[in-house]
Parts: sequence; structure tokens; C-alpha cells
Amino acid sequence: MNKIIALFLVFLVHEKGLTQRLSWAQWDKIISQKGETILSDTIAQHRQEAVDFVMDFFNEHLNDPTSFQEKFIDSKFLSILYPEDSSFRIITGQLFIDNNSYRYYGGIQKSNGVFIPFTDRSYENEEEGLTNEELRAEEWQGALYYRLFDCKLKGKPYYLLLGFNGYSFFNKRKTIEILSFDANDQPLFGKDVFIKDSTDGADIPLRYIFTYSADVSMQLNYEKEEDLLILDHLIPMSEIYKGQGQTAVPDGTYEAFQYKKGRWKHISFLPQRFMNKSEMNSIPKNKTKQFGRTEE
Repeated sequence: MNKIIALFLVFLVHEKGLTQRLSWAQWDKIISQKGETILSDTIAQHRQEAVDFVMDFFNEHLNDPTSFQEKFIDSKFLSILYPEDSSFRIITGQLFIDNNSYRYYGGIQKSNGVFIPFTDRSYENEEEGLTNEELRAEEWQGALYYRLFDCKLKGKPYYLLLGFNGYSFFNKRKTIEILSFDANDQPLFGKDVFIKDSTDGADIPLRYIFTYSADVSMQLNYEKEEDLLILDHLIPMSEIYKGQGQTAVPDGTYEAFQYKKGRWKHISFLPQRFMNKSEMNSIPKNKTKQFGRTEE
């Protein structure tokens, strides 16, 4: 029955003069229906058209100051994260293109109702480049974000984001991205907040991008008890499948990042006492702890 109602509402959207009469709950059902198309329709054009519809909705309706208080109750296909002060929300989604590529979409809605869309450029990044560049919204290294951490350096706030990128058939990616805002309140991605340890190279990245084989999983989560980001240590490996090329897999050890005085200190090898705890206490995917919150 809900699907029939949603389809009827989609029909109404195309009828002149009716779009302004729809309530937010009705729009939410329409967007949810588009989400089902994005996630499950077998025709690529239909999936892309649904994403275009969702982004058009964002650009039109999320620039209304009153819309920031509205919630996407039915639209579970979107990741929606808030900082602790609810000064904005970051919305991201994933689009399956084909067996070897994905695209990402979304943007930031400020609490005053300004919506800033993202343009995904991650598919242009073949060699884990762009880790040392500050990027604008139109240069976004797209990802489906699943954690947001409130941070502060020298009295100025910034936000650490954890994300996933489907990347390709053979390899997946996880990212540690840094979000801040410039003097014009425009988003910037990448920031000098990382501190290397003795085993790191000369360059200190502004973001981390980890590429790993699609047939393994990579842990990247926050350990509240120790105040650490815990991640699998990856080691290079020659191709597992023909055509994959060199990839990376976890070797059974862990590394971490520790938040100290506004910066994130890299720990290239985590002692065994932390490793055991990280396996027991990793954050469930549908919850956040201490830093930020998801849309309830």
C-alpha cells in the first residue's frame, strides 16, 4: 500500500501546480520511492534519473530555511549526519553505475537553509591521489559517509568524516576526510590536522584514502574507551584475480589515530591490548558515540 501511495505522489509531482501543495511527509515518500529505484532498478538510466530527481529536490527545497527542521523519515537510502551543535547536516548517497564504477551525490544543508551540492570527482582519482590537496565542493572525493566527529584546532571547529567508496569491481576504498568552512561559510575538504609517526613518509596528507581488495573487509571505526580511530593495517599484494592489478589486504595487525589537542596523531602499530578491545567494541553502523549524531 505504501508503494502505491508513493507512486501516486510521484505522478502528482508531474502535474502542474500540485508540487507546492505537497507536505514534507509526502515529499519524503516520493524521495524514498526514488531511493528504491536508485538501489534496485536494473536499468542504469532509471537509476541516474532518480538521482537527478533527488538532487533537483535538494537544490529546490533544502534552500528553504524551514526545511532544516524536517526529517527524512522514509528515505533510508541516504546517509544524513549532524555535528553536535546541529549547525548543518551532510547528506550523501551512492549510485551504482555498472560492475566497475560508482558515483556519489549529496551536499551540505546549513541550519539557515542554504544547500551546497557536491560534485563527485572520486572516479577520476585512479592512484589514491589528491591526498595533499584542499578541495572545494565541486572537487569532492565522493563517499558515503558513516561517521562525523566534532573537532577543534586553535579554537576553530572542523569535522572528521569516515566514508566508504565502492570504487571498482576488484577494489573498494575507505576514507578519512576533513571538513571545514572558509570565511564565506563554504565547505573545504582536506586540512593539515594529522601528525605522522616515525614510520611515515615525508608528506603529511590532508586526507587518507585506503584502497583494498573487494573480497576482504577493512575496519575503520572509533574506539570510545581509548579515544582512538582503529583501522586495519593494509599490506600490498599482487593481484588476487586476473585483471585486478596490485591491491592491498589486512595483515591481522592494526593502526590508529589518536585525537590530541585538536590534531590526529598517527600510530602505525597498535599494541595488542588495543587490538583485542577494538574487535569487541567497534561502533555499530547505525549509531554514533560522543562525536556528532545521525538523523533520528
